[in-house]
Amino acid sequence: MKRTDQQDISVILPVYNGDSTLEACVQSVMAAGERIAEIIIVDDGSVDETAAIAGRLSERDKRIRLICTENHGSYTARLTGIRAAAFPYIAFIDVDDRFLPGALDLLAGLMEKYGADTAFGGYLETETPETWKPAAPHPREEKIQVRTPEEMWPRIMKWRTQEFVCYLWNKVYSRDLFSGLLEAEGLCQGDDVLLTCQYFLKARKIVETTAPVYLYVRKPGSLTRTGFGDHDLDLLVVWDQVTGLMKEKSRKLYYMASFNRWRTDFTLICRLILADSRELDRKYAGELEKWRKGLKAHWRRLINAHAMPLNREMLVLGLRFAYIPTRTAMRLGKRMIKGCRKLYRRFR
Repeated sequence: MKRTDQQDISVILPVYNGDSTLEACVQSVMAAGERIAEIIIVDDGSVDETAAIAGRLSERDKRIRLICTENHGSYTARLTGIRAAAFPYIAFIDVDDRFLPGALDLLAGLMEKYGADTAFGGYLETETPETWKPAAPHPREEKIQVRTPEEMWPRIMKWRTQEFVCYLWNKVYSRDLFSGLLEAEGLCQGDDVLLTCQYFLKARKIVETTAPVYLYVRKPGSLTRTGFGDHDLDLLVVWDQVTGLMKEKSRKLYYMASFNRWRTDFTLICRLILADSRELDRKYAGELEKWRKGLKAHWRRLINAHAMPLNREMLVLGLRFAYIPTRTAMRLGKRMIKGCRKLYRRFR
């Protein structure tokens, strides 16, 4: 397909070992609108057939560009794509996921209509993208709201809300606002948060639609859903960086970011417990002691902020004052749930 003057969106696709879903992902980008000017596939050191498949796709459509790098993590891969982007609008997609038909044209059109720095929509979830079918051929505008960054920050920081809007992939951005970005070598988890916070510090107007624009594929083996490992520690790096950025911006944003840094200690304790592995317990024993010290220092702030659900606040108290019984109860609860699921699958 040849480019036209109306094609002005660069789509950035960072991928590591994504050969099984890459082609379907790219096809969904192609169907996301007529304004797609280029698809930048950043192969982050894959050891499967990702590069070969991307090369074949680029031969079929000259809008597809392949950049191969060593493995530096998804954050650096996104930076590479941003710096290579040649068009005024930028969108991101993860290789497991899909854009809904017409999604990017809709979002770019909303940006222009309302003079916004970014536009974002809703998303749907599935575990079976191969059989999933959209309810309508193109997203409709549905309910539209224009927001300021001040309105967005509590949702970005997950402050007194369970809504989280830091995902990069259901939005269209202005390329010009992605400047002066921080480096974070090896970062794989939380890169959405770090990039979103840097961008929204420069944004002035945001437009939101309730229309779904993105299909998020729940994958059991994905980085954020399995076990516990070194990449979980990326969250500490992310919130340390964000806290530093917000300290220079405003006292309120600094406190929100600090709260998330304190909450990260709690989150990592819970993740390690639920990994339910003696080997991991031994491996991360030193880090666990630091997180427990952090929780001991900040548990009152976590509770008094009323920024988490009641069950999380109760868990904070349990881990602070009765760590061993709480850990035991969490692991037993997980095993019971896992057993019940096996029985359900067996007899349904």
